[in-house]
Amino acid sequence: MSLLRVTLLVLVALNALAFAGIKGWLGTSTPGSEHERISMQLNPEHIRLATDSPAQGLQASLQPASPAYEAAPAQPQSPPMAAAGTEAPEVLTADTAAAMVADTAIEEDPPAAAAPVEDTAEPAPAQPEPAAARVEAPVVATTPATSCFVWSALSEAQADALSRRLRRSGADPERSRSDIPDSWWVRIPAQGSRSQAERRADELRALGVKDLFIVQEPGPTQYAISLGVFKTESRARVMLNQLRNQGVRNAGVEARMTTRYRVQAELPTDMLRSVEGSVPGIDRNRSTCPRR
Repeated sequence: MSLLRVTLLVLVALNALAFAGIKGWLGTSTPGSEHERISMQLNPEHIRLATDSPAQGLQASLQPASPAYEAAPAQPQSPPMAAAGTEAPEVLTADTAAAMVADTAIEEDPPAAAAPVEDTAEPAPAQPEPAAARVEAPVVATTPATSCFVWSALSEAQADALSRRLRRSGADPERSRSDIPDSWWVRIPAQGSRSQAERRADELRALGVKDLFIVQEPGPTQYAISLGVFKTESRARVMLNQLRNQGVRNAGVEARMTTRYRVQAELPTDMLRSVEGSVPGIDRNRSTCPRR
């Protein structure tokens, strides 16, 4: 056999061995791409680094390897020597895996891994409300305070005039009437007839009583002998004592009654002058209402 034929057979045998290694007939197969080669040699989720590294919190974010491959052992096996003409697969060391995980964390930067940032900014001061948004409270008119007043000892004409003026001012007057002593009368009771009254008057003159007269008006006091009329009861009593000292008998003091009116109403104090102006002198009869 010639040397040329031997050389050709050796080359054919080497090519056959290389082809068998590429196809995996010798127990291994050459990965078709870089990604496939890395996934065959290493599952990233199983990497555990001895030192603390920022990559530790990011390992879970890496995508798992294809389920078609089995988990690689903790220590990567050295691939068999490839046939001539092929490149040996690269071995991924721990430093290289950490660098790849760091690069992947920088590219992906998942929000879940970011540490919460405390908001230390001070709250902005409250802005005042615009003038248009402010609602002002309605102004409520206050009613002036009123007081209770009473006018007493009024004549019928005074009571009528005051009541009309109070109603025009918006008040609601209350009116009442009563008989009160107007004066005190010192007298000798009525005699049975005019002649009897004249005879009794002559007896009084004989005792020194000069100021007397006989009542002529019809009524219960007709033919009575009047000895004096006084504004107060005390002065009437003084006169009665003097007559008794003179020997006058059967004399006495009688109150002379008159009808008077009382008006009560509530109104503001500043309206008193205008109300009382319609009845001159009526302010002397005014007083405050008694407390109940």
